[in-house]
Amino acid sequence: MSFFDTAYSISTENHGILTAFEARENGISSKDLARWVKIGRFIKLGNGVYKSTQYPSSEEDPYAIAVAQCGRGAYLCGESVLGFLHLMPTSIDRIYVKIPRRLRRRLPEGYIVCTGERGYMPTSINGVMCEKPADAIRRCIGIHMGERLMQAAENAYRLGYMDKHDLDQLQKEISNG
Repeated sequence: MSFFDTAYSISTENHGILTAFEARENGISSKDLARWVKIGRFIKLGNGVYKSTQYPSSEEDPYAIAVAQCGRGAYLCGESVLGFLHLMPTSIDRIYVKIPRRLRRRLPEGYIVCTGERGYMPTSINGVMCEKPADAIRRCIGIHMGERLMQAAENAYRLGYMDKHDLDQLQKEISNG
């Protein structure tokens, strides 16, 4: 398998996105990445983040890009998880991302970044690291209307993102909320 085939294979698992870190881990040099950008196989999205021009765009791309641009260990949280999973309408103008440690790089406008809880284990959903949907809904209690959150919880259960116990627990918390 060629280096480009490896790069493309990695990117297809993450909405067409490849990070410089993933490339290095797989023996792909920064010169290869620069050459692929030059000939139009990848687009450079930001510091160490590339998108394959052969991978079709989708409405989930902004979420995947946000997590990639925030670096290793980053994951979607709160209402951004609900928007990403189509559990509730949210604004794409603000994407909430948690990171394991302080971030020094400059990010595009609209990313709201905060430090994650120590020891929290996010989950990969559709190729993007996310806060567990039940935790994301909990984070939104008191911020969004209870009726919307209740519908989001029911949608998450129906789509298999949480079990019956989580749904029952959330319904109590939202009702008390």
